[in-house]
Amino acid sequence: DTVWMATQAYLLLYNTAQALGWSAALATTVRSIVVNGGSLAAVYGDSGWFVRTFQVASALEVFHAGLKLTRTPMSAALMQWAGRTHVLIAVTHAIPHLQTTAAAGILILAWALTEVIRYPSYALSQSCPGWLNWLRYTIFIPLYPIGAASEMKLMYDGIPTMTAKKMYSISMPNAYNFAFDYTSFVKVVLVLYPFLFYQLYAYMFVQRKKKLGPCTRKKED
Repeated sequence: DTVWMATQAYLLLYNTAQALGWSAALATTVRSIVVNGGSLAAVYGDSGWFVRTFQVASALEVFHAGLKLTRTPMSAALMQWAGRTHVLIAVTHAIPHLQTTAAAGILILAWALTEVIRYPSYALSQSCPGWLNWLRYTIFIPLYPIGAASEMKLMYDGIPTMTAKKMYSISMPNAYNFAFDYTSFVKVVLVLYPFLFYQLYAYMFVQRKKKLGPCTRKKED
């Protein structure tokens, strides 16, 4: 019907835009590494705009899940978006010295490699070729842990700056009688991160079994 067709057209447009955006991020990342003799120091500076723009825009996927436009559980979509965006915007973009680290370059490379496969497979949906579907549910095996480790490294390395500048912290007394210490929050997140990552990683393996099993149905998860 009309609503279904409009939804599919919208998802095609969204996934195509994301595929193009992350392709630009990957292209500028590879160029940065080659031009700088293998160094990752300039990757964030060269690719950061694309990564920030399309990562923040992926908040729409939380709404897609909530509105049942896709089959991804809303909790999984929210956890992945919030975790990535926090590290990218609140940590890496806010602390300049982190932007030239190997962790920042590896993070962007791992994300871009993942997304230039994920979004085209979504855009193609039922027409997704077998090799692309296989890549979609295989490449995450090495790239997700690399990305998660980079995220944790960036948060850990940012702690001294967070503490010194009291970033995002709220001190007492104040009109709301509320205090918040961002550094403590990040330390708690670092402790919880492996467990949260495991949930997402295990979910992806379940999806891999469904999508690459003998009765594979190429649908967007």
